[in-house]
Amino acid sequence: MAEHDDEIMLALAHSISVTYSVLVDVCQALPVPITIPTDRHIPASQAVPAIQRVAALAKDQPMGEDQEAQLFTGCIHLLAAIDLYALCAARYEETRAEGVGANLLHADGALTRLQVWLLTNGTD
Repeated sequence: MAEHDDEIMLALAHSISVTYSVLVDVCQALPVPITIPTDRHIPASQAVPAIQRVAALAKDQPMGEDQEAQLFTGCIHLLAAIDLYALCAARYEETRAEGVGANLLHADGALTRLQVWLLTNGTD
């Protein structure tokens, strides 16, 4: 991989980590909190099953359909970003890197909207 590609991969890895951190915060604020690993450096082998579990539990949360969809959408886009990142790490392709970024934008948007809703509406 070229130096520029390495920089892009580092930035994408950081962005995945930031999005995962948003998911952790959202999960703690849910009406029925969901605990997922919160170590500083969580390997994909632990993060992926945790994210999959949150996606599966989204429909069981006592909140509106829009909010359930935001949680599910955030999870599946984060999972897609992680999958594309792994492919990109194995063989860098600019379109894959762009796909990681696009999926993270969708995940961040959905999770941020849900986080605002949770903070505004409380979970009491």
